[in-house]
Amino acid sequence: MPNFLIKTADTLLLDVPRGKRYVGEPDIIRNQPAQKGGTCALYALNPLRFRFGKNDRDPEHRKERFIELVFSDYRRGLNKIELDKNTVKLLSEEVDDFIAEQTDKNITQEVIKNFIKKLEEDMESLKLLSTDTSKLKQQIETYIEFCNDYIKKNKQYGDFEEYLNKKEYVDCVALAEKTLDRLQNITGFDAKIAMQNYLKLCVKSVVGSHENYAENLYLTQDNPELMAPFCHQAVVYLAASCYQLEGSEWDPSKPIDGLMEILQEYGPMVIYTEPCVVFVPGSCTIESSTDKYQIHTKKQGPQTTIEGSHSLLIVGAERGKETDYVYLMDPNVPAPLTGPCQFYKITYKEILDNLVNIYGVSINENADKILGPFAFQAKKGNFDRICQFVEGSVQYEKLANPKKTSIDLFLEEIVQQTEEKLAKKT
Repeated sequence: MPNFLIKTADTLLLDVPRGKRYVGEPDIIRNQPAQKGGTCALYALNPLRFRFGKNDRDPEHRKERFIELVFSDYRRGLNKIELDKNTVKLLSEEVDDFIAEQTDKNITQEVIKNFIKKLEEDMESLKLLSTDTSKLKQQIETYIEFCNDYIKKNKQYGDFEEYLNKKEYVDCVALAEKTLDRLQNITGFDAKIAMQNYLKLCVKSVVGSHENYAENLYLTQDNPELMAPFCHQAVVYLAASCYQLEGSEWDPSKPIDGLMEILQEYGPMVIYTEPCVVFVPGSCTIESSTDKYQIHTKKQGPQTTIEGSHSLLIVGAERGKETDYVYLMDPNVPAPLTGPCQFYKITYKEILDNLVNIYGVSINENADKILGPFAFQAKKGNFDRICQFVEGSVQYEKLANPKKTSIDLFLEEIVQQTEEKLAKKT
């Protein structure tokens, strides 16, 4: 059973270990920094898994280390896409200035080629300067890379502006597909098949859609802007599966007692919210404080809705006389090794109003019912062992896997679908 900071008849608050400890360097405990970019889900999963690290040379851990590297590369890829968004904005402005000096105001391929020549001339000019121009050189090199990419793929886009507008989403889809393909030796299937199966799971979770959810989803498969969130969610789903997590049996339509029972038995749960439920310390007030924890609540007054989605950990719950509450840990907030842990307390209703299931479908989707799971959790007893390892009280021991993981079920479903297709052909 997990350890608790608070445990009464009506309130539970889990004691989540501080920092991170690698299997490859078990004698060192490190600070856990806040997430970078749009990587909240991968950071939220970290407390529920063992981390192996670059110094783990044990041949028996090769599979686990490979999985870790794949999702680490995916995380870095997302951060690069986030940085590229600003570069795209600056490039668009540079091209507009260049076009303003040209007779032909249309952004044709020829114009972009001439713009590349100008950038190359600028690069040569930088070599004559004695000051440090490395950042500017890198920026120009990125501009040239994007322009050449457009020339190569111009038939896919109406013009250069469309290329720039879609680049973020195209890159997100490509990164997700690359990640799914890299795990083919583990899953047994390439990105295309894995993604199709994932979309079927999304559709199955929407019961009695009032707005043709399935039809609309499949019609958007060629639209990178609409598909990018689903591709990302598919990678997160696979990450949770590879980390031996399982879908929680928590039913958000029932009273908070069920949530409290699951937290007490399994430990924290990773959830997704849309619009974002996010912990912003500057917009909160401290409700209670000890040497071990601080509990923050929202300040009174109007609140700003934060668009997009965000992943958090449910680490506690409180049954009130009139209002129920949940306690959250936000990967957006760093977890240093010293000082009190920071927790965010909000109403249970607010979580339910913004909840998304593990397939990326909002609980508010217009349908008769949205099926779960609505959270990921460690298998029974596994979180306790991870905690003990991070705290340094036990050595690493491979997690027990007595039941089928969601990846096992994922593969079984794909195999069944493949067999059905073969049967139809014969």
